[in-house]
This record gives sequence, C-alpha cells and structure tokens, in this order.
Amino acid sequence: MSRHFGRWRLGGLLFGLALAGCGTTAGSSGSAPAHGSGSPSSTAQTGVASLTLSRLSSLRNYTFTSTSGNAGYTFTITGEVHSPTDWETQSTAPVAETHYDVGGRGYAVTLGQVIAVSLATPEGLTHLDGEYSAAESLVGYTHVSGETITTRGACRVAGESGTVYHLQSPSNAASLLVETATGCVAQGSGALLSYTAGVPSGSAAQANNLAGASLTFTVNSIGGVGAISAPKAPAATATATPPPATSGSPQLPPGFPSQLPAPPGKVLSSAQLSSTKWYVQLTETSQDAVSQYEAELKGQGFAVSSSTSSSGLELVTLTKGQFQVLLEQTSFPGEGVVLAVTVQS
Repeated sequence: MSRHFGRWRLGGLLFGLALAGCGTTAGSSGSAPAHGSGSPSSTAQTGVASLTLSRLSSLRNYTFTSTSGNAGYTFTITGEVHSPTDWETQSTAPVAETHYDVGGRGYAVTLGQVIAVSLATPEGLTHLDGEYSAAESLVGYTHVSGETITTRGACRVAGESGTVYHLQSPSNAASLLVETATGCVAQGSGALLSYTAGVPSGSAAQANNLAGASLTFTVNSIGGVGAISAPKAPAATATATPPPATSGSPQLPPGFPSQLPAPPGKVLSSAQLSSTKWYVQLTETSQDAVSQYEAELKGQGFAVSSSTSSSGLELVTLTKGQFQVLLEQTSFPGEGVVLAVTVQS
C-alpha cells in the first residue's frame, strides 16, 4: 500500500484496505462543533440514502478551514469559495502558498511568484480540499462492509442547524484498524458542515504509517464571499539570507552530515541552525523528488517513522540511530517542486 494518500481520501483508502483483506474500519466517539445532547438512534445503513455526494457537497458561497496531521505535524488550509470554479485557499507550510481557481483556470502564488497550475477538473477539487473532498471521504465510509451509521443528536455550525452522523465498523476489526468518522450534516439541504476522521491505532494503520493521522473540515461562514480575481505577484518581502557559499551559488549548509546522501535538486537556501541541526531548501523538476530521496535514505538504513500527504504537500519523517530527517515537498503540477530537508542529530 503506497503512503501517498490524498488529503481527504482516508475513507477511500481504508475501504481499499478492507477489500485487500487488511481489515475494515472501526470508529470511536467523535464530535461536531456545538454537538447537542440526545440519545443516539441507530440508522444501520437506513440513513445512508440521505448521505449522497451531491447533497453533502451542495454548499456554495462559504469559507472553511481544513486540517490534516500525523506524528505531531499539522497542515492547515483556509479557503473562500464563491462557486465551484471561483475560489481561493491559503496554506503556510512548508512555505506560504495561495491557490486560486478563476473560471476553471488554476494559479498558485508562492515564493513571490504567480505560477499557472494545471487543474485535474475545472472545479479544481483536488486542490481545493473543501466540502466536496470531505464529502467524498464520508461517503466512502458508507461503502465499507459491516459499517453502521448512527445519528447522535443535533449540531450547529456557521449558524446552520444539523444532525450529527457517527460511523463505526465492527469491533472485531479493532486489532487491525481503529478509526473515527463524524459529520455534521445540515438539516434540509443535506450539506456537510463539519467532518472529522482519524486513525488512532491498529496493526494495519501502523504498517502503512497512518496511526495517529487525523483530518478535519469545518465551515466557518456561509454567504458574503465575493467573486475571486486572478492573482498578482505579491510585493517583495524580506527573507533569510543564506550563508555565503564558496562557489557563488547556494550549497549544502556547513557541517551537513556526510552520512546522508545529498538531496536532489538545486539549492535555494541553506543554514546550519545549530551544532546538531541543518536546513536546506531545493527546487527540483521531478514530482517524485521526495520519493526518490526517501528511497535513497532507506537504502542507507533509514526507516519511515511518519508520513502524510495532501494535494500539493507531502511530509515524511525518517530516522536512523541519532539522525532524524524531515522531508517537506510542495508540488506545483507542471512546474516542479520545492523540497525542504531538515536534519537533526
């Protein structure tokens, strides 16, 4: 099973694990914002009919926050959606980055540049990571064999009243994969207002570096989002000055451990942060730069201790003896990647 899973694709991934014989999912208690009291009522698949992708992803003109995390690392996106082909999102790690879809044309602003981005669909769903992606994950769980769905009282998000849906699979799968999934679904429209999913434990989760992974999506407001305009390059901002390099171009930082292979790509900046910590940022044309360097490190005896992935971002932590290496790759389809490598001894 590849570690490259989509940011909101846990439902589909775990469904795949179930089909592969790795086990089905098992949920535990989760909550939506403003979760009201009330005794759970079992819908046991009878409530699935109302949890359709078209209804769950029907919201327009809204703002949201979505977060993914694993092993202490967190990646957060905030977004404004005017329509399916008119939206803007912001993220800050590993570098500040803003994505746009303006009339089906994609853009990214990062490192002071405006870059054209190839969108897989006019709606740019894989880049937006908004309600549609969260809804896909929720619907994915409804197809897991043995899954039960219960309603757990009322919820209220962004001024909208909704019903809490909790998904849980049989307890006999707990040794393989323990997972939570809870959504707040708007009454009437059926739009998804908030969603949480997580992988606390399980042998299959451990084997795929998913234990501890978590996803959240929350609608912050509904209405008031104006039309999104195409971006312009931001004004130049101050950046850290890399240490001087003897060749006239940036090199690996002084004291970078010789036990590690050189990272792929052209060095943009580098620094020795302390006597036991180094940082280097590189540009690379290949979208597989992080995978290739991960493979090189594994060949040197390193092991992956955690990994997470989203649209446009991949984080991998590897360890060997006294060394810990954090890889952070930001991808721009058709435009290469920015790879950041942090080494701690």
